[in-house]
Order: sequence, then C-alpha cells, then structure tokens
Amino acid sequence: MTQLRIEFHPAHQVSAELEHKIEALDHLAFAGENHDDPEFASIEWGSPDWMVLGFLGGELVSQLCLHKREITVGPQRIWVAGVGGVATHPNWLRRGFASQVLRASEVFMRNELKVPFGLLVCADETQPVYARCAWQTVAKSLIFTQNDQHRTLETRVMILSLSGEPWPGGEINLRGLPW
Repeated sequence: MTQLRIEFHPAHQVSAELEHKIEALDHLAFAGENHDDPEFASIEWGSPDWMVLGFLGGELVSQLCLHKREITVGPQRIWVAGVGGVATHPNWLRRGFASQVLRASEVFMRNELKVPFGLLVCADETQPVYARCAWQTVAKSLIFTQNDQHRTLETRVMILSLSGEPWPGGEINLRGLPW
C-alpha cells in the first residue's frame, strides 16, 4: 500500500490555495450526492475545527474534517470528535487512502483532542470502510439544531471508542449543526 503524507491543519489557518484544493476534492467526491434528497439539500453543515489531509507527492488525494463538540446522548453530556467530509479523489479510490487518513485521525483524536469517542454519519454503502477501521454503528438517526430548531437526520451513526468507555444509550443530540 502506498503511504500518504498526512497533515493536520487548524481549519482557520488553511491557506486560500489549500482551501481551493479541498473544495475541488469535495466537489469531485460528493458531486451529485444527496442532491435529490430535499432533507439533505436543506441542511447547513458545521464548520470544522481541523482538516486532515492526505497527500501523494504534492497532490491532495484524501481528506476529512474534525469537529470537537460536547453532545448529549440520552441525559449524558460527552465530548466527541465529529468526523465529516471524508473524501478521496475519484482517481485514487480503493487504494486504502481514506483508511490511512481515518487511522491517523484516530491517534490525533485520542492524543490531541482528548475525547473519548469519534462520531460520524454515513450512508449504508460506505459503512464497510469505517467498520474496517473499528467504527461501530450505534444509531440510525440523530438530532441536530439549525436556525434554533431541532431536526432529525435519518442516517447511519457510527462511533469509534478512543478510551475504552462504553457508548451510553439514548437519543443522540449534536447540540448544533451536523458535520
């Protein structure tokens, strides 16, 4: 397997040139995705705290964003690292690059963000990628807040235990925008 050079960037410090590359990869990776679903079309997505970028030579080939947030699960408040925008350039799919970025992010979430869990949402067809990296499905929906209104997002919700703590039971509320 070809090894990526993986970089972690605070989102607010990403240069305009790098931001352009990230947006171009997003467009290629997510073009056409969920555009027919009015529920997804009306969602405002949260701004990340960190960008995790995988480079092959000088080319950005895989990425994800991280959000550190306190959420509620049932009555319990817990800190999570929200993983979103996982993308690989279409020319570089099925080579393990997303898995490399996910595994590097696991170490970062545990050691730098110091949260007990990672949390992501995904489509059923991408679930196997995350499962191979030890992510587990915990729910089929969650609550988020947009424009001061609580909304339900029907999607696969997966967590990664970073501390060995068991995931609490109950409804998951992101207490803000989804990622």
